[in-house]
Amino acid sequence: MDIVIYGLSLLAVLYYALLSNATFLVKILLCSIVLVLIGLRYLHKKVGWLFYPDFGSKNPFAVDSRIPRKPYEMNHRKRDAVLKQSFILGKVEGESFDAVVVGSGIGGLTVAAILSKVGKKVLVLEQHDQAGGCCHTFVDKNYEFDVGIHYIGEMDHGRYNRVLVDQLTDGQLEWAPLMNPFDRVTIGFGDDMREYPIYHDLERFAKELKLLFPVEEHSAIDNYVKLVKEFSQLPKTITGILKLMPLPLTKLLLKLGCYKKELMKCKKTTASVVRTLTTNKDLQTVFTYCWGDYGTEPENSSFKTQAGLMTHFSGTGGFYPIGGASEIAFNMIPVIERSGGKVLVNARVDKIVTGSNGNVKGVQVTKKGESCIIECPIVVSAAGIMNTCRSLLDSNIVHASPSFMKLYREDCVKPGVGTMSVFLGLNKSGEELNLKRQNTWAFTDSNAAMAGTSCEYFVQDNADTASDKEVPLLFISFPSEKDPNWNNHPERRGKSTVAIVTFAQWKWFEAWEDKPLKRRGDDYERAKKLIGQRMIEQTCQLYPQIEDCIDYIDIGTPVTNNHYISSTKGEIYGLDHNVGRFDAEVSAVLRPETDIPGLYLTGQDVLMCGFTGALMGGALTSCAMLKRDIFTDIWNLRKSAYPYSKKE
Repeated sequence: MDIVIYGLSLLAVLYYALLSNATFLVKILLCSIVLVLIGLRYLHKKVGWLFYPDFGSKNPFAVDSRIPRKPYEMNHRKRDAVLKQSFILGKVEGESFDAVVVGSGIGGLTVAAILSKVGKKVLVLEQHDQAGGCCHTFVDKNYEFDVGIHYIGEMDHGRYNRVLVDQLTDGQLEWAPLMNPFDRVTIGFGDDMREYPIYHDLERFAKELKLLFPVEEHSAIDNYVKLVKEFSQLPKTITGILKLMPLPLTKLLLKLGCYKKELMKCKKTTASVVRTLTTNKDLQTVFTYCWGDYGTEPENSSFKTQAGLMTHFSGTGGFYPIGGASEIAFNMIPVIERSGGKVLVNARVDKIVTGSNGNVKGVQVTKKGESCIIECPIVVSAAGIMNTCRSLLDSNIVHASPSFMKLYREDCVKPGVGTMSVFLGLNKSGEELNLKRQNTWAFTDSNAAMAGTSCEYFVQDNADTASDKEVPLLFISFPSEKDPNWNNHPERRGKSTVAIVTFAQWKWFEAWEDKPLKRRGDDYERAKKLIGQRMIEQTCQLYPQIEDCIDYIDIGTPVTNNHYISSTKGEIYGLDHNVGRFDAEVSAVLRPETDIPGLYLTGQDVLMCGFTGALMGGALTSCAMLKRDIFTDIWNLRKSAYPYSKKE
């Protein structure tokens, strides 16, 4: 009714302006008032929810949904009943859903859970045989391995991210802190090996480094900490505003020079900033050591990203989900089901179906040669930009989309670098082997960090020649030691696990891209074992006590990643996190709401990589879908339900 009254009032003013005997200037003034009011009404409708907390849908976080922690479920069959609900043709026939989400990574599950909390019925479809995306685990010979979750920051009680996760899991997801120092950097091997501890408090981080570097480097250390704080404090709201306002309005603000100073800072590369501080190669390595957490070498990454990562772990350090990463999906799925939603696996979506008018109509799923179309006016793709454009949408729809075509034309928007993983099962406990709740970033020399993927190892033509070189960077962790629940499984007592990750070129393994899992042939097995064995050998140089205890080995390559998480070239972080990706206009186009009516995007590509990036990407997409500022809703709940939380 208010819209009708508003419209009639405007018509009355316009009628008087055009047909009355008023002077020309009065008519111009009245017409101008009408235009301004129309513009204000448009802005109120489109972006009013960004400024008024109760604008739009109902508050998904109106009440604290935490309940007392239930006993951990140890029975694999009961866990599979939640995590491995298989899609069957006709299983959802006759049901109507408010939204379909393609992909069950943390971004997709976050959107589905938030929508469920406002009563929406959501269907989540996952191509793998287990829900969770990079948060899934696998069990073999009584060893359980996390494939993507190694440590997460800001999960202590009352922190903003923790509050959000609490509400999406009914408070069932618990977190165990890593030790302090939570990371350590090693450079070289044997007698030449140097070790640098990484403490989560930035002041302690600086203090400990000063004990290991000459006094002439102390100012560089202080300046690095100062810059980390400065760059991490660049307004975090900029990214959200650019991605949530109507795109024409965003482009107008950028052309007017809004946020110019802040956006220019984002263009400074990690390497360029670090080089202004010191020429000491070891110190440069320490300053840039964790670029592997977002996958872009210092020469091409934004220092804003590096600073954000450093502060992400500052304060209380890293945390690990008790019970392993599968607890994340295991505790989010019941929240989604509460409103009638479903999370179904073995459901590869062939295409997002659109109508003759270009609007989304649903998705097509094919299984065992039979296809069915699940009709739904809203589809959320958590499958990544590349998969969405190249596989899920018809090419004519993509070419008709100005936003998608801009991303196609931008060379800076490309897949990240591929990865290789080695999972080791040890027949002794972590206590016996003196393994720690800590990660090791192992560099072969002090040039490896700054050189990144341009170093000699990564320009090799194939796996054979690459295996002749030392692997320049290894990430090594012990998942069994991080999980306090590990020994509660009787079959795991007296055992422990190791996860080793490095980067690998897609071209080394692309010849086997279309070969079926476990049947890629002897040449493939030989190629992956060459590099995998090199990774194990270098790890054993740092941890010689594990060498004689290895009784399980599993090696994954970039094509393994493609199979399990539907990456495009073996990447685990989605789009490359280079400086170009965070160009203001490109960042604005990488938004939740697309220019294809009914299609939304979520996950790592929308905001940032990693668990927290995808989690916040899911929250951002939920804002766009519900037309409500749920970030303020979470903040308000945090203040009322977490009274002893620290200020951020």
